[in-house]
Amino acid sequence: MNTNRRPRAAIVVAALIAGCAPDEFRPSPGYDGFLDLIGQECYPDTIGPTLVREWARGSGPGGSGAGFMDATSKLYYGQMDPVTYRKFVTAFSDNGAATNKAIDCIVRHLPAARPGTPGAPPGSMSRDGVPPPPSR
Repeated sequence: MNTNRRPRAAIVVAALIAGCAPDEFRPSPGYDGFLDLIGQECYPDTIGPTLVREWARGSGPGGSGAGFMDATSKLYYGQMDPVTYRKFVTAFSDNGAATNKAIDCIVRHLPAARPGTPGAPPGSMSRDGVPPPPSR
């Protein structure tokens, strides 16, 4: 058995985890609230044939929901700008008017004060310092 496989496997796993959405393994009231908000406010908008509400739940055709969640997390945390986000989303869906309307809605609902990473800066309203959106 090749003993070099374990260190390589550990490096690959660490690299994959590092590339995940910043809040992939931790609850984030601000980001989770943002997903809830766009699921409500961007209804009945669609990205491709799928409702934004479904994308915000992590569902997407062909398993693309994870990619949407990752990109949306990066957008929320300021690690991706809206122009790059639009390019990413339209690359896996389409560049039609309905998709662009949905992206406009998502971007429009970004909070003005977004944290750079989950957990920073600490705030009194949520763990990541961004208050969850008001419930309806």
